[in-house]
Amino acid sequence: MSQVRILERAPGLGFGSSGWSTGYSSLLMTHADASPPRNAALACYCSRHQLLSLLLLGWGEGGRDGGGGAGGGSGGGERSFLRAFYSFDNTMQLALDGIHAYKNWGAYTELGEEAEAYFTHTGALWMLGKSKAENLVIQDRLRKYQVESEVLDADGIAQKFPALSTDPFPEFNDTGDIVERDWGDLWAVYEHGCGHMDSSACLRDIHKACERVGVEVVFNTRVQQILSGSGEKAEGVKLYDGSTVSAGCVLNCAGPWFQSLNETVGVKTSTQMLPTRIQVGHLTLPDDEKLLSLPFVADAWGNSGIYFMPRRGNKQLVFGSVAHRFESELVDPDNFNEALDPDVKADYLGCLFHRCPTLPQSGGIQGFSHMYTVNQEDVHPVIGPAKELKNYFLCNGFSGHGFKLAPAVGSLMSQQILGTTTNSWETHIPLDFMDPNREPLHLQVKTHFA
Repeated sequence: MSQVRILERAPGLGFGSSGWSTGYSSLLMTHADASPPRNAALACYCSRHQLLSLLLLGWGEGGRDGGGGAGGGSGGGERSFLRAFYSFDNTMQLALDGIHAYKNWGAYTELGEEAEAYFTHTGALWMLGKSKAENLVIQDRLRKYQVESEVLDADGIAQKFPALSTDPFPEFNDTGDIVERDWGDLWAVYEHGCGHMDSSACLRDIHKACERVGVEVVFNTRVQQILSGSGEKAEGVKLYDGSTVSAGCVLNCAGPWFQSLNETVGVKTSTQMLPTRIQVGHLTLPDDEKLLSLPFVADAWGNSGIYFMPRRGNKQLVFGSVAHRFESELVDPDNFNEALDPDVKADYLGCLFHRCPTLPQSGGIQGFSHMYTVNQEDVHPVIGPAKELKNYFLCNGFSGHGFKLAPAVGSLMSQQILGTTTNSWETHIPLDFMDPNREPLHLQVKTHFA
């Protein structure tokens, strides 16, 4: 039996049951990311073939999201919302493959009714400041992937979601006065089938699924450098405690520490993945059905730039940013402010109370900051082999989309490492779409919303 050692948290490379073969006798993953299904599904995937023994080592004793020590790194405050709409068709397919796994979570994890996490439907309202024609194009793209949607004008939005104001959020000058501007007519797309999962519960389920198939899970381990021997191929890692672990293949999915590990072996990518501070808030909702039944709302109507999403189960409204102006602070992943800045909080609440005028303005507002590892050029991840070093694979730069895409990303990564596919839970987009050395994808508007 070969040995696979997985350090930190490994990405979800998809469960499956059909046979495969690989030229590697061992695989080691350096990972500190938090997106649950990217964490350890490869361990389950490999163990089910009974070809490999596995060890999963994670960094840290605990995280904000729980899960027995998981939840740090980039995405530790994962909003866990799932949607199909993306700028590129291949990304939409990845997202839909991910949603399919989440909506069938018990089957995907093979935990059945023992699975704790479950999908909650909300739908999504895309108020992106686009014209009717542009929204119809979005609807056509969703229809291409069998995703039901509606194009709504201001009256349609008000009728469907009476808690929402349809007035554009105004632009203010430096003295606080409103800048008069014609924003045009409001049009939006309402996407059916969207929803959210509890990322903490997903972490616990994945942890359980790994252990059930014989994966040993140990935390408090951090990788210091990649080992490459003669410099031609990856041979393992050195840990911060001075010990080393050998492997025939190394996968770097180390979240905000990704690039620093690449530098230890001179590996570069065509785009930069940098840790970026992201701020999130939440407030308690009253027992008001009009507010509790709101969809996920991406609000870029007027000069707004926020998202918000109710969580009916605990009567919380989660809110954060969809605008680049809120998502540009680069940080040291080992030392950054984890609080919600007062000025950002004020900006968020100004947009939120404008869009939801019946929200009570009294009561506690809580918030925190976490990190996304953001691809600075095109906000899409890099997934595939490094060109400078044999047996060294890269999986990083999800820019806040890791949870949504995780099961499909796992499939995409496993296809490249193992050289084959299984009969279930696979994605079929081109393997080179996320190549680490690709030309940056062209975005009309640069935002982490992709």
